[in-house]
Amino acid sequence: MGADEYDVFLSYAGHDREQARDLAEALRRVKLRVFMDERSIGHHESITGKVTEGVLRSAVLLAYYSRAYATRPACQLELTFAFLLAQRSGTVQGRILVVNPEEGSEHVEPVELRDLKYRRPPVSEDERRRFAKEVAELVGALPGPLGAVAGGRAPHWWPGEPLPDRGAIQRYAELWRLHSALHAGASPLVEPGPRMGVAVVSGLPGSGKTTLAAQYAQAFAAAFPGGAHWFALDPGLSGSEVLIAYRRLVREMAAATRVPLDGVDDEHLRSHLAGRVNERAEPVLWVVDQVPEGVSDDVVRELLIPSRYVRTVLTCREDRFTDLGGPVRLDGLREAEGLALLKDGYEVGEEAEAVRLVRDLGGHPQDLRVAGAKLRAGRGMITVAEYRRAVTGAADDVLADILRELDAPALTVLGLASFLAPVPFPSGLLSRAAALLHGWSRQETQDRLLPALGSLVRRCLVVSAGESVSVHARVLRALPDTAQHGCLAAVGRAVAERLAPSDPVDLAIAEPDSRPDTPAAEALEPEVVAHARHLVGQEELPGEIAEVLLSRLAAIDERAGNHVSAAGYARDLAERRRHRHGPGDPRARAAATRAALLLVTVADYAPAADLARWALTAPPPRTEVGALHALAAALDGLGEYAEAEPYWERLEEQLPRMSDGRADRMRIDRARALRQRGRLQDATAMLTQVTASELPQRLLEKALLHALTSRPRVARAAAEKALAGFERAGLARHPLAFEAAVALVDAELAAFAHRPMPFGKVDREQLARMKELCEEYERTLGPTNPLALSAKVGYGINLAGWQDADAGREVLEAADEQASAVLDELHPIRLRVRYGLSCAALRALDFPLVSEHAGLAFQGQRLVLGERHPDTLKSLLQLGIARQSAPDGRGDPEAREMITQARRGLSEVYGVWHDEVVRGYIAEAFGALPRPLFDGMIQATTLASKAPAKVRRALKDLLGRE
Repeated sequence: MGADEYDVFLSYAGHDREQARDLAEALRRVKLRVFMDERSIGHHESITGKVTEGVLRSAVLLAYYSRAYATRPACQLELTFAFLLAQRSGTVQGRILVVNPEEGSEHVEPVELRDLKYRRPPVSEDERRRFAKEVAELVGALPGPLGAVAGGRAPHWWPGEPLPDRGAIQRYAELWRLHSALHAGASPLVEPGPRMGVAVVSGLPGSGKTTLAAQYAQAFAAAFPGGAHWFALDPGLSGSEVLIAYRRLVREMAAATRVPLDGVDDEHLRSHLAGRVNERAEPVLWVVDQVPEGVSDDVVRELLIPSRYVRTVLTCREDRFTDLGGPVRLDGLREAEGLALLKDGYEVGEEAEAVRLVRDLGGHPQDLRVAGAKLRAGRGMITVAEYRRAVTGAADDVLADILRELDAPALTVLGLASFLAPVPFPSGLLSRAAALLHGWSRQETQDRLLPALGSLVRRCLVVSAGESVSVHARVLRALPDTAQHGCLAAVGRAVAERLAPSDPVDLAIAEPDSRPDTPAAEALEPEVVAHARHLVGQEELPGEIAEVLLSRLAAIDERAGNHVSAAGYARDLAERRRHRHGPGDPRARAAATRAALLLVTVADYAPAADLARWALTAPPPRTEVGALHALAAALDGLGEYAEAEPYWERLEEQLPRMSDGRADRMRIDRARALRQRGRLQDATAMLTQVTASELPQRLLEKALLHALTSRPRVARAAAEKALAGFERAGLARHPLAFEAAVALVDAELAAFAHRPMPFGKVDREQLARMKELCEEYERTLGPTNPLALSAKVGYGINLAGWQDADAGREVLEAADEQASAVLDELHPIRLRVRYGLSCAALRALDFPLVSEHAGLAFQGQRLVLGERHPDTLKSLLQLGIARQSAPDGRGDPEAREMITQARRGLSEVYGVWHDEVVRGYIAEAFGALPRPLFDGMIQATTLASKAPAKVRRALKDLLGRE
């Protein structure tokens, strides 16, 4: 083997990189040279020169064939190239090796690879060693690399080699399905089929049937030394005309290839050609393109040459002839493939709109190519969004003509489908909607719809998959408006029945702890849930149906932990009921209560307060407690503590009359309110009254209280238990679960702060984890959500105090800019930003800036939270230290009084050993030092990273870190 050659080309998906590296390491241990490329190749890119050389210079290709592998363009590029090279020697045996980590083999394409004895991934060290030795033995028996395999003679093309379509996408999955269909009979153990290989490529006009057949012919031409013959029919011909035209083309091909047909009549033409092919014993590719619609099976059989050496590809618009060959149905392109056709047609920032355009067009190749050309030509003059609006109503004339020929039941199917989401829908749902639309009986519905569905499937207008069917967006765009009359109400009612077949309970009226168990979306038919989501966005949907769907979707998402979407559905339901039934309707107010509670859960406080106030104007008795609860919590979230307090007091009065579950939830939220007010002892006492002590919400509040009182290890344990509780309850994405994760990281940092060496690798990891949580918060709730903002502020304060004052300041300033869009200057979150900025300035010893930020924080907190609130006292302590430490602050009696006042107040709340209280004592002691000594102590802080651990600890207490 040459110095620039390899034994193994390792092909794998990025998802399987670690497993591939383990295989590569095992192979290298037995002295095999492994090519392993770790870059990615997009749909629109050709195979890279490095990869091409790697395959050519490798003896075998080893594919780690997971399900992810089958969907990756780079993997399919590598596999196709190696497969074609291996076919030159007449077999892929020994040249392509497969490791299959999945249970089945149906994802492995082409069929020849399924027929090979693929390997399971080696797990233990012994298994990897044996595997590597087996590969080494196989490689040792090969004559050389794949690129050295002698190629066969060039194939003969008739009527000529197809011109490459450089604008087309290589649809690798479909190419392999086509190849497997042609060779199914050659691998009967894994893929039973006729010995005479036939593939039937079907799809809508413009879906790429001819293009796929041409791509296959060009890519696999070397596998057909007997020739590649192309017979293009006129799709407008009838049955007898088809045979006449086909036979004329066959005779032209025979004359061009010097196959004598003298004296051979039409009846014996096929058998005569089969005899000549059998004599040559060389594989032949036989493509019959554009088989007309409506031709009989007998006519199609006359298009096939009865020889095991002939592989026939039929392309047609009908999904038929599956008894003659393997079906290759062309649906829409995948998103990445569709985007490749739009390449250079949209600007940076338009990616989301481009994806929507691909979906709008159903991934239709022809439509996307037209769209890409128009967008490229008009770039800078037309946006993707504008093109989407223009193309929405555009219909295909060919499809329009086809749809005009359909009978009423077939149009009913398409009319109903036009109002559903672009995902498959159960045939039972379709039947029920049709029965509701026309008043048909069950038997009558079956008698009418089954033939209609069969006709639509045959014409490729509808795709059938098991018990579900789907309709391409292109078909629906061509549907006449008359076919949609009355369909929206019928399909909406059918979906509503499917979601709640026998449950009459209105979930917006029932109390949260008395609601029936509502299955999460995963327990229902996911397609039906998707259709319900799609339907509620249609303005013309009848109000009573929309209310049922919204109520059910809110309950489904709440139970599944998707509280943001649940709150949106609940809010929409409340508004619809107010508009439809009037603001005084009990059902409308009950829906408002439910929506307000969900909005509080996701920290959308302003609309929650509005809905709760409306619900309380004349609440139904069963929902008054919920409305009070929502309003009190919403006002707290808005920082309106004084206004919220009377509502909390009213709730406390009603505690004895509440159910245990409702009372526990109220006590936990009340404890939260008390903590926010700085009444930590009252909050702790309230938590002790919760009967379900292991509720994750209670454990979270317990963790937050312990964190405030400088008990980080206890706080950490409680936060861990809270997180585990949320996960057990299936609420891992609940907003409070995120808060528990942030509390856990905060407790970890605080716990390490009590060590002699307070900041190290573990602390940096915790800060990185806190950053990840903040980003996840923003993705889930939005960047201006109060919970997300609060987490971001906490991260900024920790970052400034522990690691990088400048970076922490930048985070805090960004949070303040986001908060300014939704919160006023006196909101507790924005005041906490000011305190955090003072911490960052203190790290930089910029005492005037510390005074400015701490002063603003203190003044605002004194107004909003009160003079005795811990946050107010911490800001006061910060302000006193800053003023005392300023060059002109020596002997400032006000500064000393601030420190003493803050230290005493904090000791009453936290106890004398709390970090902030100790910090106050140190500040008082340092303030009594002579100025030169005091200044020297301040300057020594710049050397803190080099100071002994105990000195660093003392300086940390002085400068403060939250």
